[in-house]
Amino acid sequence: MQGKTKSQHKSEIIVVVIALVAFLIGLIGHLAGASFANSDAFGYIAAPIPLITGIIAWVAYKIAQSGDH
Repeated sequence: MQGKTKSQHKSEIIVVVIALVAFLIGLIGHLAGASFANSDAFGYIAAPIPLITGIIAWVAYKIAQSGDH
């Protein structure tokens, strides 16, 4: 069984950090969408969250794919 290379360790750490950022962005979007305040500003915050989370997931996938070699 082979150990992990330095690039594999680096890509794992980057993907974990990206996952934490995606979690925080989702949490902010959830809180903004579930806010009891009837303000349009919360809608502007919550609306693009799925797109932003999708882009973050795509970037994390590409980083993990490049570190897999």
